[in-house]
This record gives sequence, structure tokens and C-alpha cells, in this order.
Amino acid sequence: DEQAFLVALYKYMKERKTPIERIPYLGFKQINLWTMFQAAQKLGGYETITARRQWKHIYDELGGNPGSTSAATCTRRHYE
Repeated sequence: DEQAFLVALYKYMKERKTPIERIPYLGFKQINLWTMFQAAQKLGGYETITARRQWKHIYDELGGNPGSTSAATCTRRHYE
């Protein structure tokens, strides 16, 4: 599942002319895109998370620094 997801994601991003050239980081920790996607799906997907302001929950699940003040915004931007 994870490998198929990553292949499809990289293909999609390349087709829309925004290729993933390197895995993004939150703080000093590399983001596992599969884990991030699964966490978002568990909470209902992008629209639901944004409407309910739950991006900090995704950040926390990814093991981010609890003291970060921009955690929710950075997490949402990386997801987008």
C-alpha cells in the first residue's frame, strides 16, 4: 500500500508540474508522507481537518515538537 501510494503521489505531483524533489521536513524531522496521508484520512481528509482546525493533531501524530507555534500551518502547507 505504502509503495503504491508513493508512486502514485510522485506521478501526480510531476504531472501537475510540482514534482516532489525532496521529502519535506517538519522541524528537523523528515515527514513520512504515507503516515501523514493515513493520519489525515483517519480524521476525515483535508477539507474536514481544515474546517475543524485539526492540523495540529496531524503534526502531533508525526512526532513534531510540542512547543512549535506554527505547527498547524506548516503541517497543512506540507500536506497541500
